Amino acid sequence: MVIGNAARRGPGHAVIVGDHRFDNILNVVETALTQQGHLVTRHRGTLDELAALPLWATADALLMPGMLACSRETIAAAPNLRGIISPYIGTEGIDEKAATDLGVVVGNCQTPENYESVAESTILLMLASLYRLHGKEKVLRDNLPMPSPIHQGAATLRGKKIGLIGFGKIAQSVAVRLSTWSLTIQVYMPRVRPPLPSYITCTPLEELLRTSDVVAVLASLNDETRHMLNAERLALMKPGAVLINTSRGALIDENALYDLAKDGHFGAVALDVFEAEPLSPNSPLRRLPNTILTPHCIAATQELLTAVHRASTEDMLRLLDGKAPQNVRNPDVLPIWEKRWSARQTI
Repeated sequence: MVIGNAARRGPGHAVIVGDHRFDNILNVVETALTQQGHLVTRHRGTLDELAALPLWATADALLMPGMLACSRETIAAAPNLRGIISPYIGTEGIDEKAATDLGVVVGNCQTPENYESVAESTILLMLASLYRLHGKEKVLRDNLPMPSPIHQGAATLRGKKIGLIGFGKIAQSVAVRLSTWSLTIQVYMPRVRPPLPSYITCTPLEELLRTSDVVAVLASLNDETRHMLNAERLALMKPGAVLINTSRGALIDENALYDLAKDGHFGAVALDVFEAEPLSPNSPLRRLPNTILTPHCIAATQELLTAVHRASTEDMLRLLDGKAPQNVRNPDVLPIWEKRWSARQTI
């Protein structure tokens, strides 16, 4: 475990990493930290590029979207680094084991507004898919003949079997909202943590895929879950079932998804996340029928943005003041971390 120097008083050096896609969050935090008198460096390139710059060696705190790659080498190149904060729930790009080994705390902004916005937008995509919202819009916008109800293919959510893959904060929020909708909720989670609510049933993944009318992918991305929905598992889904992903794109093998979807296996597909973002203009996913595609922003509500601005700023200020962030991803580091930083001793 690298211990390094004791904490120091005075303004800290905050580094903020992320390109224009993340400006709506990162710009606000940058302004707030600057107003508090801290030195702020904004870097729009990769973390590997940042690690090669002399300024990185003086960084005290890092704010970065958790899906970006932050390696052991990058963390080790900043001997004064206290912590890394992701303004999002996901931290799959950060080497958390390396951070723990090097005495660096990792936090994320798991605010209720964050996971509840994702939960509500997941239900939105369920309803839009089942009710064929885009197809009905097209009838009006293109002045097409009105199809008969039997040819519209719409269906209610009531009476359906909903399969949730993962049961973290987002999936729990989906389940509690749907618990009074006269439907069945089954959940796959690799590690069951009782007590569980009475309105869900734990189900093996393969059975969930075979029996669900709607499958929502809500798991975290890691080495175990990458491409967990491969060609074999996707083919298990009922013909005409709806597949939704509002978690991370790499949970699904997109090539296998495309092959099945183009042949009409799914009733509808709704994707807010993709393995490579932004989605390439040439991606075959763009050509799929009965598919809703949104650029990883379906949950970007005003409430979420306000809460993430507040939480990201507070967590960065906490790090710069020698305090742990509110939501710690690697709690094993805290005893040595607090011994090193919390007193904020003068040298």
